[in-house]
Amino acid sequence: MRKNTTLLTLISCVVVISGCASYKSGPVSLREATQYSNVRQVDGVSVAAEALTDSVRIKEIFYEDLSEGGFIPIEVVIHNGSTNRILVQKDQIEVVGLPGDALRPTNVSMMIEEFEHSKMAYALLGFGIFSYMSAEDANKKMASDWNSKELPRELMVNPNRRASGFVYIKMPKDMKPTGMQLTVPVENLETKVISTVKIQL
Repeated sequence: MRKNTTLLTLISCVVVISGCASYKSGPVSLREATQYSNVRQVDGVSVAAEALTDSVRIKEIFYEDLSEGGFIPIEVVIHNGSTNRILVQKDQIEVVGLPGDALRPTNVSMMIEEFEHSKMAYALLGFGIFSYMSAEDANKKMASDWNSKELPRELMVNPNRRASGFVYIKMPKDMKPTGMQLTVPVENLETKVISTVKIQL
């Protein structure tokens, strides 16, 4: 009887682990900057931002609950209504909480590393090489999706054009960016003037 119970438990673990080695990309709704509640305009450039803090919504877009690892995705939408090209550098964006306390976007590879499926665990507890390959495929899809949804490192937006993407912020334990301020430096490529857009999250 004990052998049967052990066997059933092992089979259950195999089925559960094998079934988890997957990744499904979720859609991101395309909205104009003016459709967000948190939007600011400086020199003809509108910048909107929305921090995703609800676990269900995060999983709908990223498949995994990134907030479990302390990562908060913040969607940034930019509409260039000026007559000049503008440049936004992702690494210069900050989430500002208390005075002197600023957080910058984390490297997406750190987030991928924390959430990727263990290929060896799937190989040992799943169906050998097939489970290993399944986990590897899921990891590749996850990495590709999260990278594609990220705001480019250097984002150039032409006049009357729109661009958007996510910045991933690693928050201190048990802290959310709600009520904090997102600062987005915007450089006018013709005048070289840099304006900082401040958005309340």
